[in-house]
Amino acid sequence: MKSRRAIVTLSVFALFFVAVFVFLNVWWFAKRFPEFENAAEAGMRIPGLEDGVSPQGLCTLPENDKGYDFAMSGYIEGKPSRVYLIADDPVADLKSAERYVTFTLNGAPVKSHFGGIACAGNYVYIASEEEILVARLDALIAADHAEAVALAGSLKTGFSENATCCVYGSMLVVAEFYHAGAYETHPSHHLEYEGTMRHTLAYAYPLDANAKYGIADMVPSYVLSMPDEVQGMEMTDEYFYLSASYGLPDSRLMVTENVFGKTPDGTFSVGEEDVPLYYVGTPLKTMKMPCMSEEICLKNGDLYVLFESLSKKYRVFVRTRIGSVMRVPLSALHG
Repeated sequence: MKSRRAIVTLSVFALFFVAVFVFLNVWWFAKRFPEFENAAEAGMRIPGLEDGVSPQGLCTLPENDKGYDFAMSGYIEGKPSRVYLIADDPVADLKSAERYVTFTLNGAPVKSHFGGIACAGNYVYIASEEEILVARLDALIAADHAEAVALAGSLKTGFSENATCCVYGSMLVVAEFYHAGAYETHPSHHLEYEGTMRHTLAYAYPLDANAKYGIADMVPSYVLSMPDEVQGMEMTDEYFYLSASYGLPDSRLMVTENVFGKTPDGTFSVGEEDVPLYYVGTPLKTMKMPCMSEEICLKNGDLYVLFESLSKKYRVFVRTRIGSVMRVPLSALHG
């Protein structure tokens, strides 16, 4: 009788370990993203990962005498947040190529969460919680490695969580982030579109190089009703490109029609102003990607996608860890 119990017990344990083994193989190794994997190529390696940086924002830079092609924003728990200046070149010795700056505001180190980043003229804009932080690009380029640079200033958008930003034409477009229970937005931002409730807005601010901080007016020229969970966006005259993710589920790279220039869908009140409102349309295409995609940016007909999955904060739990910025040709999104 005892031997039979022992056999049953051992069988139960064996089945348990087989189940765990199968689960781990499926979880860690079986997940594939064929469309993304066939289209994407690894670009420059993501800096700061071994220092504990959580990468968040990515933007292209105008030509400069130091040869930097991109700026990447990120944060480290309990330490000043950073912006890295990166050349578009996969390097073998990443440490020799890493160069970052931190920031001060009113003399104090800035440790707030850094989200998206964008550049227009000589101004760099960083989405950071309730504010858009503004730095001068020439100060970043001239700074020494790890130097603390004084911000030019900060701006309030009215969003509780500024998540991402991009420059389109003569506009700085800033979007908030929503995920139920974790990142809530104001109830007035909850708008129904084609039977689905959306919870996210983006504001498009007019740019003017001669204005303070390069922004002509803090009342936006346009308001966009956006899909939820957008972590990054880019825009061309024909299309919007949106990177959406939250946690471990698959990320989505979405292509929608550019709605600017069309007849507005209504108005939205910002302060005392009624601003033209557009609904960003249903995606024309959605490409599944590994989890934790962050901001995206365009350069030379390619879309560069930043991932957070190899950061120390998350890498233990993530099955697909990506240590390079991935480059996706726009042609792969319109085939």
